[in-house]
Amino acid sequence: MTATPVGILLLSVLVLFSLHMVWRLARGRDGTAVACFLAAYLLLAVLLDHHPEPVSIEPLILPLFYPYAWLGIAAAMWAAVHMRVSRRVLRFPGRDVRLAALFASQLALHLGVLALSPWLEWRPMAAYVLVSPLVAVISYIAYRLQLMEMRRRADCETSWVFWGGLCLLLPLALAWLAVRAMPLLLYLT
Repeated sequence: MTATPVGILLLSVLVLFSLHMVWRLARGRDGTAVACFLAAYLLLAVLLDHHPEPVSIEPLILPLFYPYAWLGIAAAMWAAVHMRVSRRVLRFPGRDVRLAALFASQLALHLGVLALSPWLEWRPMAAYVLVSPLVAVISYIAYRLQLMEMRRRADCETSWVFWGGLCLLLPLALAWLAVRAMPLLLYLT
């Protein structure tokens, strides 16, 4: 991204997504979620460390440009601890609905991208890596949809049908963005 008005707008989308993510974690007051979040940052920094230099600051900064990847790793850790699977629903007993919706939506996004990218000519993965602000927007929309669905239920749970639909639709949206929006954004920045 360059210092054009569109580039600054796209960078502000990443900053706002990161701030919302941190705010949701702070408001959730869930120690496990915070621990998973910090561990995910360290794990992502280690995964992104590919420099021959002994000390490089790049692995510490790159997770800030991919906040959805950071949140996805944290969601996988958090779901392994708190998610209960039954025949019809995914339950998060005793958890804040907003925090559970955030982690469930991110888990759906990441599982969908990893599972469907080979069949969609790797377009979702290309968008995931190359167009961070648009992935952050799709990620936030997934969170709002998941939250809307979870608030309609009495318990902190989501149906397999809805969650599976997110797993399928989010990579399709990213594949569409990779074809339609990426050339436009490259032209404008």
